Amino acid sequence: MSYRIQFTKTFADDVKGTDKALKLRVEKAIEKIKAEPTRFKRLHHHHNFFSVRIENFRLVYKVENEVVTLLFFRKRSDAYRKV
Repeated sequence: MSYRIQFTKTFADDVKGTDKALKLRVEKAIEKIKAEPTRFKRLHHHHNFFSVRIENFRLVYKVENEVVTLLFFRKRSDAYRKV
């Protein structure tokens, strides 16, 4: 099954502020998410929300039907406060 990726303005702004090496790691993570989005850590109390660890950052996304929405990309200390 192929999933469609969409992202929020918040996610785009979060990634825009990172360096090139980190952006490449985010792109690789997005490809893995697209292939199999439920393989990563499921967030407690949110059955369709997941997170991917990239260095000390977390990419948080949700899965609905065949659409994956990338919500935000923040440092771990800030990431889980928003969910």
